[in-house]
Amino acid sequence: AGLGLLTAALRCVRSFRRCFGMGSEEAGGKRVFRRTGWRLRGAARSVYVRLAHDPRLASRAFAFAIVLCVVGSFAVTAISGSVEHMRGITVGPPTQNCGDSKYGFVRANSCHPFSLPHKMSRVDVHPKSCGKFSATTAGFCLCDDDDDRTVIATPKGCGTEPVMCEKACAERPIIGKKLTKCGIDETAGGTSAGAETQSECQNKQHTFQKPSGRVKAVVASLAKSMGEPLGVQMPHGSRRDLYTDFAMYGRRMSAESVKEVRRRVEGFKKDAPAYPPFTFAGKGIVIVGGSNQKFQTSYWVAIHALRRAGCVLPVQLWFPEGEGPGCTQISELAKLGTTVHSFKDLFDSTDVHSAGAAMSNRFMYKIVALTFSSFQEVLLMDSDNIVLRDPASLFQSEPYRGNGSVLWMDFWRGSSAPDLQAVLGHATKLRHTHESGQMVLDKKKTWSALRLALFMNAHSEVFYPLTVNYMGLGDKEIVAAAFLHLGVPYGLAQHGPDHVGVRDHDRAETLGNTMMQHDMNGVPMFLHANLGKPMGFVPATKETYVRRWQISNQHGVDLPNVINDAAGVSDFEMWYYELIKKNRCAFDPRPPKHWYHTLGFGPFVEGFHVSDHYNVNDDLESFRGMKRAGIVFG
Repeated sequence: AGLGLLTAALRCVRSFRRCFGMGSEEAGGKRVFRRTGWRLRGAARSVYVRLAHDPRLASRAFAFAIVLCVVGSFAVTAISGSVEHMRGITVGPPTQNCGDSKYGFVRANSCHPFSLPHKMSRVDVHPKSCGKFSATTAGFCLCDDDDDRTVIATPKGCGTEPVMCEKACAERPIIGKKLTKCGIDETAGGTSAGAETQSECQNKQHTFQKPSGRVKAVVASLAKSMGEPLGVQMPHGSRRDLYTDFAMYGRRMSAESVKEVRRRVEGFKKDAPAYPPFTFAGKGIVIVGGSNQKFQTSYWVAIHALRRAGCVLPVQLWFPEGEGPGCTQISELAKLGTTVHSFKDLFDSTDVHSAGAAMSNRFMYKIVALTFSSFQEVLLMDSDNIVLRDPASLFQSEPYRGNGSVLWMDFWRGSSAPDLQAVLGHATKLRHTHESGQMVLDKKKTWSALRLALFMNAHSEVFYPLTVNYMGLGDKEIVAAAFLHLGVPYGLAQHGPDHVGVRDHDRAETLGNTMMQHDMNGVPMFLHANLGKPMGFVPATKETYVRRWQISNQHGVDLPNVINDAAGVSDFEMWYYELIKKNRCAFDPRPPKHWYHTLGFGPFVEGFHVSDHYNVNDDLESFRGMKRAGIVFG
């Protein structure tokens, strides 16, 4: 059938000159057109008959058509993405052109006017036509936008008076100025982040630091003790989603699988190497970085915040293979007391055991960096964790000196699967969970738990879903589970996290984007900005900067004063804004990927409401006020 269509098309091509002939050939051209039409109709009829009488051919043709559509869709997306990348992300042409309103009302996806747009892939305005009012939803009128400025009008929350944008843009415009685009000459040392490879840095002063031979020997020994994959069957369903969570449905591992995992745990505890003397020394901070836009600016901000707070501890910044800064950025980091390391250098690719212990997902990196950094005493921090005060005092705190460790709590009650208790014992069942944005460990005092955490981390396909559900699925409960299984006490910050963010206009609670964690005396120390990570897309002036730390569950609208007092400054968020504004091209000069990052207002806020999720630990101080107000947590 396909050949029939192709033959008819070829005949038409052969007759092209006659088909489009002039003068005396006009009549002949019409006859050729008619004959070609008959041939095409005949071929189409032949295809229809074949498909109607041959189900197998029909199903194959249908499958081929689907594959063709999918491939075509990917091709179109790739081509359009390449074109968009070459020309740069922009808001795009006007969508409305109603007087002074060229675009219209941009709806927000929550009740804060500058929360992420309802449609993030493109400018989607409502209403579509002129002379009509918006709904009572949150958002703003996007009046105009060019390379230098953005004009908006009437930013508003939910349940507010509808607005006619052409009138609002004419009467009440608000102008937000834009920063100039980062050029190659504006970046640190004239190079885009990560452009220079490690090999190109060999003849320069600063490069990736290699692990010592002793550390590599420990890596090889532990990797050998890990053994092969556990090879057990997990219950049907994914814990990444509440409604597919196998624990919610009461599904369990088989008795044979539980027995096998338990056997392997006991075997590892017996065979794993003891703490290696003369291998680790001193105190320091470990951060895992990345080249993705949501990680790159973050780790620069985290390191600058440490130095602003007066912290002089050395910092090790670890990167996955193929990621990391270029030579110039490494040199700039060195000025901040930071060395750069690659996970690739830990593992010997020719050693079958080391290769088997390599990381298969990003959650696995932190525990590996913690264990194999050169420090004996480590503060492990997420790259989006911003300190308010010098965290070196944590090494002198009573919980740390007594246990050699400090962990912090998360918002949620324990959510381990029952099979975790079957494998590691009933002690692993807790009423609270842990937040791994920061932890402090002395490797010498906690080595038995740390190496067991490494084993569970290496077999993450089993232990991640056993330890936690969708609210934090990953490595965050692994270290605590190791302590609990071994009966080794660990330090725990008694002041729980506070839910920090912005006021959502239809809620009495916080639209949270950050976890604020405290020191052992209950004084704020960490702002873990885990939603809406720090990026370089900020406006040119502070007047159109959208603040992200304005309210919290525990402190209410007094939060900015609490943060400023802890940080010892008059306006900590302005320090944060000015740092990014001044250094954005050095931190990450790449252009934005989303149109709303190009506006002269922002950054747009992300966040969630704790009460939208079940299993909240309402014993935490952050939620007591909500309980007193009558909010019932599931």
